Amino acid sequence: MAAFLVNATTGLSPPVAALVSVGNTGEYLVATELLRAAGFRRELSRIGDVVLLTVVGGLIAPAVAASVGTAAVWSAGMVPPRQAATVWSTWWLGDGIGTVVFAPLLLTLCAALTRPRPSAAGAIEGAVLAAVTVTVAAAVFLGSARFAYMLFPLAVWGALRFEQTGAAAVTAGVSCLAIFATVHGSGPFATGPLNDRLTQLQLYSASVGLTALVLAAATTGRRESEERVRQRTAELESSNCELGAFAYTVSHDLRAPLRAMHGFARMLAARDGHALSSEGRRHLDTIDRNALRMGRLIDALLVHAHLSGQRLSREPLDPAATARAAAEQMRSGVDGARLVDISIAEMPGCEADPVLLGQVYENLIGNAVKFTRGRERAVIEVGSTPPRAADGDAVYFVRDNGVGFDMRYARKLFGLFQRLHTDPEFGGNGAGLAIVHRIIDRHGGRIWAEAEPDVGATFYFTLSGGDLR
Repeated sequence: MAAFLVNATTGLSPPVAALVSVGNTGEYLVATELLRAAGFRRELSRIGDVVLLTVVGGLIAPAVAASVGTAAVWSAGMVPPRQAATVWSTWWLGDGIGTVVFAPLLLTLCAALTRPRPSAAGAIEGAVLAAVTVTVAAAVFLGSARFAYMLFPLAVWGALRFEQTGAAAVTAGVSCLAIFATVHGSGPFATGPLNDRLTQLQLYSASVGLTALVLAAATTGRRESEERVRQRTAELESSNCELGAFAYTVSHDLRAPLRAMHGFARMLAARDGHALSSEGRRHLDTIDRNALRMGRLIDALLVHAHLSGQRLSREPLDPAATARAAAEQMRSGVDGARLVDISIAEMPGCEADPVLLGQVYENLIGNAVKFTRGRERAVIEVGSTPPRAADGDAVYFVRDNGVGFDMRYARKLFGLFQRLHTDPEFGGNGAGLAIVHRIIDRHGGRIWAEAEPDVGATFYFTLSGGDLR
């Protein structure tokens, strides 16, 4: 009805006005249904939404109004047949560009009603943007300036700072002033027939609007992605804190009963061990041994959990010196009857936490010492290889000639309490490599292994950004 009343006031006869209003209504219905089916969001927060509005609202739907309207005025004898194509294209172009220019303003204003009010600084910046836009647009379309591209930076300003609302407001404001000036013979589009001038103006307005809207959608997408990353980072940090607190609580609560088990087992063995049968003493030893093992597992779990929240204290380090200190500590615990040859080459300096890098070498060299136990002469090499890319990080390694492992099971190496060899063979709790992996990950590096059964294993790792050659 509203469309009919508007068309009737333009001098059209009631039947023609009715037909034109049917075309106008059909245009909006077609656009609405197609946009809804395509998952369009009226906030225009995605580049895909801008493309949908342009294609559906600016290209497809206007063809309905143009076709019905042109047929109506032609059938009424108001347009000669030879001009029907021109009337149709002008109608289609006007409706389409009107949708691209003014529909975003209405959509973003509706969406803005549900958002928090801008800050005082934002309101002042918005007022400055509006004033500058009106001033420059007046100079371009009403004054002596004839450079229409001077308004593009203002559209970019609106898109970057105020996203869709700014982009749509600048575009609509510029377009209104430009239409007024062009109709009255002023501005860059003031020469030539009125129809041609308006066509050029509409194309210009569409260019400004689409540029600003696409930039605004890209800005919104980046902001939302950053917000999601911040939210997920906060969630992960919270989860890590909770996990650390849980691990600490569990380990603390489990220590008391384990100490009691171990203490009473030792007391029973000392006081009444002579009265026990050999089978009873074996069971008692099993209780004592497993209580101690459980204590070591709890300690390892606590260390692993603590690494998540521990703050890194990076400083320039000499990895060779750190490795030598770790090797000396390992040698002090080696059976004097064993022949263990540990060679440590000079390596590129790095930036790392000295305590944590020491733990890395202690675990890797300790593993190498442990898994070469059956060798007549254990050979352990600690060194580095050149970066695998021109701008890559140095690759550090610890190599041994021990029992190695089957590479099919390499994915299990760095899991907490995962073991590729049985406890009676080599001992340990399966936490060392998991701790090493966590430390390297905290440094932004990576760790991997290469091995062959009964030949040996090599563990490689990098420390991201740490090469100080």
